Amino acid sequence: MIYKDSKENLLRERLIKKCPVDWKAIKNLIKRAYIDLKTAKRNIGDDEECAYNYAYNAMLRSGLALMFSQGFRPEIKNKHSTIVKFASLVLGSEFRRLINDYDFMRKKRNRFIYEPEIPCSTKEAKDAIKTAKEFVDKISKLIREKNPQREFDF
Repeated sequence: MIYKDSKENLLRERLIKKCPVDWKAIKNLIKRAYIDLKTAKRNIGDDEECAYNYAYNAMLRSGLALMFSQGFRPEIKNKHSTIVKFASLVLGSEFRRLINDYDFMRKKRNRFIYEPEIPCSTKEAKDAIKTAKEFVDKISKLIREKNPQREFDF
């Protein structure tokens, strides 16, 4: 879902707050997102729900890195959905499918937590990893483009 909010609306609704840009934290989040992707791949065939969760975590961490790179962080309430909304604002309608997939994964992951009988198929886990890789790569590229003087070894 492409959100029509603006950063100003998210600030006014107290979903985000301004913060100093912390390049060390941004680098660590992106680096960890790529580690999460590797962990997700290792768990395919062994524990699909775990693989799905790690793919989602990679998206969450890279979305948070995107927020940090723009000088914002989520407030305490609704952190996960706020990160999706913020990513939607930055990425725009060109990445509608990717944002929709991210939001779907957020909701599905939440169901795994509160409805443990919900299964996760191998196909769902593989699709989640593919989506997460695309998302993390896009965020990494955006952060590098915004700050070409920064060298990141993700």
